[in-house]
Amino acid sequence: MALVSMGPMLKRARAEGYGIAAYNMIDYNSARAIVEGAHSLDAPVIVQVSVKTVKHWGYTPIAHWVRDLASTVDVPVALHLDHCTDFDVLRRCVDAGWTSVMFDGSSLPFEENLEKSLQAYAMTEQAGVGLEAEIGAIGGVEDDKHVNEDDARLANFDECVRFVRDMPNLAVFAPAIGTAHGMYKGEAKIAYDLLERITKSISIPIALHGGTGLTEEQFHRCIAGGCAKVNISTMHKMLYVNSFVELKQQKPKLEEPLTFIATQNDAMKADVKSVISIFGSVGKASDARAAVMQRH
Repeated sequence: MALVSMGPMLKRARAEGYGIAAYNMIDYNSARAIVEGAHSLDAPVIVQVSVKTVKHWGYTPIAHWVRDLASTVDVPVALHLDHCTDFDVLRRCVDAGWTSVMFDGSSLPFEENLEKSLQAYAMTEQAGVGLEAEIGAIGGVEDDKHVNEDDARLANFDECVRFVRDMPNLAVFAPAIGTAHGMYKGEAKIAYDLLERITKSISIPIALHGGTGLTEEQFHRCIAGGCAKVNISTMHKMLYVNSFVELKQQKPKLEEPLTFIATQNDAMKADVKSVISIFGSVGKASDARAAVMQRH
């Protein structure tokens, strides 16, 4: 399939009560593991890219990689820019073929975040791509953004309602509900009551950031509460590195790079399949595809 916008399929996922995995890719091998893992389970998927990764590989190469991978499978694949604060990067990704982008103004005062998010919304609406926007401060480390545990803060309910009021076509909304980027030092303290209040008042799909380390029960409860987009990054990065290291430790004389790459791909793909199964999106490709087609 051609790359699709994530908004319509996330709206369907929220209505049907399942989550769509949004994996942060690292390189071509990583992107291939994400797309092929989803294809093997007939599931829709979102390939996310951090700003740091975009700047490392370049806008056009990444767009070509993911577009070509999507064209070889019959499941919906969206290409999404994660946690971006730079409007120039947003525009360049849209121009290169990204089907959705995230403007992250969560570190700004509410009024400034709202103003800039509305600017990003106007740009993406004109371009016909989806937008994700965030309020509150999600703890942990994501790309070059560091939010200490003491500085993390839950989204304010009244601000959430006001924030999305003038962005009715927002693809997905990311309010901070207590999850964190990176590995959890203890059990995540998710504000399920806040999530419930938000989803009762806002029909836009919710994004769950900080998915690595949550339990199946926590995933299921968040997805049932309206989290249609579920982000996984840290675990993917760990498997990317550890699969190389472990194989070298097991076979110190092995020098064939393709063997390491294949092992890496197998490890990442297995995790993608495991997560998709937990999120309930196995076999949902046709459902998501129908939602995308209805939009057009």
